[in-house]
Amino acid sequence: MLVGYDANNVFRNADELGEWSRALIEGLASRRVADYRALLFSTRIKSAYKTYYTSYANVSTFVPEGSSKLFPAAWMRYRLNGWLTSEKVKVFHGLNEELPYGIGRSVKTVVTCFGVDAHHQTSMMDSLLWRRRMRYAWRAADVIVAVSEEVKQQLLEAEVDEKRIVVIGEKNPFEVSERVLDQYYQLYQKLVD
Repeated sequence: MLVGYDANNVFRNADELGEWSRALIEGLASRRVADYRALLFSTRIKSAYKTYYTSYANVSTFVPEGSSKLFPAAWMRYRLNGWLTSEKVKVFHGLNEELPYGIGRSVKTVVTCFGVDAHHQTSMMDSLLWRRRMRYAWRAADVIVAVSEEVKQQLLEAEVDEKRIVVIGEKNPFEVSERVLDQYYQLYQKLVD
């Protein structure tokens, strides 16, 4: 199973969301060595995380190269579909509650939502842009994972189709337990099948 990830939080975020993202990928990579491969796409990698996954043969990292380095956000949002198709990715997971535009045409998609207002905005413009991208992800995703029943209710209040919402999580939504790993793996498998 080949799963692509929007890994910006993995390589740039030191808070709970970054830790959760790293724990999910590391947990799946270490437990599913024979039948799981992760492709991590990030606009850039902080030096603290440069060698984070180098010991895993089933995890590969991609960052923009050449002229795409000038506009890394555009590479992630608009040009990633070509990479996903060429790498034969079957499932793409938006770990940071976003998806590249037009992605639904080429792969099955998953978005994990930690809460409708969970994003840490740095400015009013950042808040508006993030909400726009998040709402696009809710419309485009095949499956929206809510990390709790409370988040599911928030999604329903935001008029997200209940048929596409799956609750995966523990009492602490940032805990990545064996059960959570198994639920994500089964979700990916279901999408591939």
